[in-house]
Amino acid sequence: LPDEAKARLDAMVQQIKSDPKGAFFEIEGHTDNIGEALINQKIGLERAESVKRYLYEQHQIPLHKMNVISYGMTKPAADNKTKEGRAQNRRVVVRVLG
Repeated sequence: LPDEAKARLDAMVQQIKSDPKGAFFEIEGHTDNIGEALINQKIGLERAESVKRYLYEQHQIPLHKMNVISYGMTKPAADNKTKEGRAQNRRVVVRVLG
């Protein structure tokens, strides 16, 4: 994970630790539309799993409090026609449910 992503995750966990009642994490992996759908599905899952692993190893978030899912290239955040748009689509979204 890039240092910037780690810092954002660290800040999120600090907020939740101040009021941890029932927090559950849904971690979504996303990709751009380059390549085969099955490969993008796998890449999205690997991205989400890396965030889950970081939250577990660095912040001791219980594994049963986290769920990972890959949307692959099915839910773009930006236009895949540009380099910048594709870069925005290669992402992980962490939703805190509670």
